[in-house]
Amino acid sequence: MQKEKLSANWLAYVEVKGPYGENYDPALSTLFGWATQQGLQGGQCIFVYLDDVENTPPQECRTRVGITVPESTQVEGAIGLTHLPGGDYATLRKEVTDKTQYGMYWQQLHQEVAAASNMQFDCERPCFELYHSVDEDNDICDTSFCIPVK
Repeated sequence: MQKEKLSANWLAYVEVKGPYGENYDPALSTLFGWATQQGLQGGQCIFVYLDDVENTPPQECRTRVGITVPESTQVEGAIGLTHLPGGDYATLRKEVTDKTQYGMYWQQLHQEVAAASNMQFDCERPCFELYHSVDEDNDICDTSFCIPVK
């Protein structure tokens, strides 16, 4: 784990409601199809988690499957636009080779932040996964898990 100051971003996104980790493929297909039509396919992929799994039933959890875009981006239909605030984040960068690893890495990062004497959770900003690269052929994702801290 490390503490990093991450920049703010604008995200075009499709919101998915339901258990974290499920039903993301249709959202990704919609998002990337739209981005290609808009000439915005070069943005960085970010999954924003809006709800606390400890206090929210799985079927009510919301994920914003997004890509970074310019602030002036015009969206429509299923595509939304939101601002992802920057600031201090505890991050854990891992190469994910199996979808079951996501929960394990989130738990590891959460435990490390809770144990750190120099950090507190910042519940005003959302947690997210930042995808540095995705190798679809071998199902490998270079991913940073990011928890806002103060």
